[in-house]
Amino acid sequence: MKYLISFILFISFLNVQSQTVSTNTSDTLKKIPFDVNRIKNPFRLSLNSDVFKHDSVSIWSDRRTLSEIMDQRPGFFINDFGFGGRNTINYNGRSSYQTGIFRDGIQVNDNFYQGFDIENFSVNEIEQIEEISAVSSFYYGLNSSSKSINVITKDIFNSQPFSQLRYSQDREGSLYADVFLSQPVSKKANVMLGLTKHSLDGRYDNSEFDVWRGRARVNLYLSPKFNARAEFNLVSFDRGLNEGLHFSANEDSLSDPLLAAVKDNGTNENLENYFYSLSLTGRLFKNKDWLTKFRAYSNNSLRELSFSTDTTVTVYPGYQHSILYGGELTQNITLNSGKHLSSNLTVGGNVYLNYFAGKVSQTDTSGASHYQNFNETYYSLKAKYDLRYRIFSAGFLLRNDNITDKNSISFGAEGTLRAIENRNVRLDLRGGYRRSDYTILNAGDLFSVGIPFSSAIINTADNYYTAGVSFWYKSAEIFFDYGKGYDVFSSADIRNMNAGINIVSENIDFILNFNNSDSKKFPEIYLKSDIAYKNILFKGKLKIKTGFISKFYNIKTTVGHNQKLYSYQITGDNFPKEDQFTVDFYVGARIGKANINLTVANIFNSLVYNTYLFPLDDRGGFLNSISRFTIVWDFIN
Repeated sequence: MKYLISFILFISFLNVQSQTVSTNTSDTLKKIPFDVNRIKNPFRLSLNSDVFKHDSVSIWSDRRTLSEIMDQRPGFFINDFGFGGRNTINYNGRSSYQTGIFRDGIQVNDNFYQGFDIENFSVNEIEQIEEISAVSSFYYGLNSSSKSINVITKDIFNSQPFSQLRYSQDREGSLYADVFLSQPVSKKANVMLGLTKHSLDGRYDNSEFDVWRGRARVNLYLSPKFNARAEFNLVSFDRGLNEGLHFSANEDSLSDPLLAAVKDNGTNENLENYFYSLSLTGRLFKNKDWLTKFRAYSNNSLRELSFSTDTTVTVYPGYQHSILYGGELTQNITLNSGKHLSSNLTVGGNVYLNYFAGKVSQTDTSGASHYQNFNETYYSLKAKYDLRYRIFSAGFLLRNDNITDKNSISFGAEGTLRAIENRNVRLDLRGGYRRSDYTILNAGDLFSVGIPFSSAIINTADNYYTAGVSFWYKSAEIFFDYGKGYDVFSSADIRNMNAGINIVSENIDFILNFNNSDSKKFPEIYLKSDIAYKNILFKGKLKIKTGFISKFYNIKTTVGHNQKLYSYQITGDNFPKEDQFTVDFYVGARIGKANINLTVANIFNSLVYNTYLFPLDDRGGFLNSISRFTIVWDFIN
């Protein structure tokens, strides 16, 4: 690790030196922006969606992963399997299998196992996060009947080189380093590289984690009418798998890693994931708002499980290789019909070529060894119409999928009415309806003898309704949302409510979110808040923010998880500790071009677990040593 840190600091030093050399700037560059050929917002899924900047919000509170960032957002809940684990992102009582995850507009969910391994993202590559509503998500990807998340990555393009180093030190021997470099070649091209190394010992037996992430990108801004991007991401990691702890009424034994008894601690997971993509964006028509987008991409995943003990009762997949080749073509057409009326039509289609090979490394009680090998091709056609007239806006969506020779049609509509708007007060009313026929794969059936791939497919319909209201007064917002729809994993209608208060002023931030759900996979009540003080001192040279992040869970039902098969089961048993509360204290400062963060997690030193039975790893207490330290250092001329 120390050699990696030395290398990163050396590269950053060279980059700083190269940036301090003065250059002659021509009069042309002064008058014309350097990125004049760059087409804006090519990787947004929708220009009507909600987008928040990670760097300006979460960097102050030192979130370590995408799941931790989303856990602060209204309606989201994270199943925590420990730092470095495959922590899932769930929204409003829905399974993580139904949450669409995108990187720069390209879906990166695994088509066979649906869910997404959160460790495929480095938190340092995140610039913005776009949220697509649960009504519209189905339009953009497969198995996206819940809310979708589009991670918009950092894409620095200016006349000078740019580099950024993020270094973090955490409990349980966790060391994290990420370096990001952007080098302009000309006004029409630049190259970006990123490298991440993260390792930790883990708190409990067989919970260690080690990962390398690499990313490379070439941007070509050939003209204001044509942009191209080629990108490659590689993630390789080893992870110790266990199924949590054996419950004990004695909390001291659960919290002590030497006393806690771990379930099934003899499995190790090795993963190599390769992501390739080519993106073309063009203004091929006279109207510059008409964008033609083409995306070609591939997700190639190799997973191997190694077992230190002989398991002959349950068949587990020891080797899996899945490949997705995807393509997408979309064209939008803007229709401006008058002063107060505007509309936009988007049409397009997708093709998915899926290949899967899996082998069971162990035998069952009959001595049989199992192997699956198959491929499938999916097609989809889709159309979306957005309308805006004065204080009213609406969207209408339609998607047709052909999967395993089965045709399904999904459609939805949502709208917003601005009932009140003046200088200080605003009131929005919103609602939506979606009917989606979505397809879910039962992962366990992939390794069952004699079961073809098509038999592992679950086809079901979901009628989802939502309504909400938002009221703003100056810098304060109060909101309420209600949603109800059928969940195939629970075989029941799921109801959920989200409410909150957001006050963002010059010196005080007050964010409080309340979630209520009757889903057995979710806490019945989930309260989360971020209360902070911020200021700018020393004539703008120091920006400081300090605050408390608190969470309260009321969990009543036990959900068992099988990390080998990426599956879970609602047991119906009572959760051993229904009411749980945790508080983190943080201090963040921006000094020059460096962000420094100190976090004291779980200041009440309480045993907290939101996933049975995986205790959250942040234990320490206010008077103990600092939980983690992070510095993010920018170098730019």
